[in-house]
Amino acid sequence: MALFWIGLLVACLRVALTDAECHCDTETACAVFPSTPCSQVGDPDRCEEGWFGPNCQKQNIALRRSCNQTSTFGNDVGRHGAGIGVDGIVTTDAVNQPCAHTAEQSNPTWIVHLNTSVPEKIQHIRLYIREVVQERSNGMEIFVGNQMCYNWSSTEHPPPIANVFCRQPLTGTTVSIRIPGQQKYLTLCEVQIFVCSNGWFSEECDKQCRCLNSTDVCDKITGHCSSGCFPGYNGYNCQTACPHGTFGSNCASRCGNCLNGDICNKATGACPGGCAAGWVSDDLCKEACPDGFYGINCSSKCGNCVDGVSCNRTNGICPKRCAAGWHNNGTCVLQSAAGTHGSNCTSDCGEECSTWGIPVAAVLGVLLICTVTGGTLYIRRCDVASFYVRLLKQLESLKTKMRDEHYVTLDEKTKTTATESTYEHIDNATPYYNTVDHLRDES
Repeated sequence: MALFWIGLLVACLRVALTDAECHCDTETACAVFPSTPCSQVGDPDRCEEGWFGPNCQKQNIALRRSCNQTSTFGNDVGRHGAGIGVDGIVTTDAVNQPCAHTAEQSNPTWIVHLNTSVPEKIQHIRLYIREVVQERSNGMEIFVGNQMCYNWSSTEHPPPIANVFCRQPLTGTTVSIRIPGQQKYLTLCEVQIFVCSNGWFSEECDKQCRCLNSTDVCDKITGHCSSGCFPGYNGYNCQTACPHGTFGSNCASRCGNCLNGDICNKATGACPGGCAAGWVSDDLCKEACPDGFYGINCSSKCGNCVDGVSCNRTNGICPKRCAAGWHNNGTCVLQSAAGTHGSNCTSDCGEECSTWGIPVAAVLGVLLICTVTGGTLYIRRCDVASFYVRLLKQLESLKTKMRDEHYVTLDEKTKTTATESTYEHIDNATPYYNTVDHLRDES
């Protein structure tokens, strides 16, 4: 379930980043926009009319807008009217091609009314003017509204194709161009005024907005987002990627414990290769394995640690040592081998102690009782040394049989006349029984 939500978050974030408007000239090109630019090298004209740039992200908002000029050369509106300056046909041949052209006058002026839904911040203007008699453009001035965008001195003029950037971004609904002074002409073959498409910014409109809210249109000059930055980015224009080890909105969250020390996704925090050993993926690899489990995806179960404590969540090693009877390089998942016992199976209990030590101890215990309770049990016509020799031979025989059978119960292996007689309680009311004689007879 957690992976589902992470995947959904990634999908939503991807939509937010690709929410910029597409102005490619075909549906096929828009289907892969903006990961693939509309215009390719050698094939630049794949934008809708009036749109420019590799992603068709820059609009000429002057195209075919209403405009006027203070006079018209020869009163020939068809060849020199103000509207020719925004007809979409670019040229610098003012002699042979139609261009907006005033008569000779004082302070000739041309104005375009942008009529945009909201006042635009204007910074980039491109002019196509006459390529001959260029001195007629000396001292040209450009205004946005009533604010000066750019001007040339009285002895300077713009080149035939002039990319002009206002000295500062200006907001307005009209752009006007004039030549100050007496007996001046103004010639404009084409005027283009560029603003960025929603979702793009900068002078060339070549940087994509990275706003937290996909409906938030960033400032088309600075890139600032009123809703904040898209997860994985920060900074005033939201173009700075989060430092390694951080992610999310304003890079405020820290990455979890990723496998092989990988850097988490800076938008979602997901680890590309999963979690490091000892961590759970349900919480972006920030939650440790539950007690009793360890390793990748917490899929391995801890062994048998002393005092029942949980193992190390990364490698499964018990923090102190294995519980008695278990070993395996610290993970404590194998039982002691035959002939060993104790914590980490480090103690040697002799031959096969783990299988026949209990019955031997029982018999020796009975022997001890027989020795110290001489007032109750009477052992006659033998010496103690002979009794011990015969009993040890009997135990050796018992051990051999138990080795062959690997495991038998105490009751099954002690059912001989000699050993049963040692368990029999004999007091003053019990008939006399000669244990040593019986041992001698059995042998």
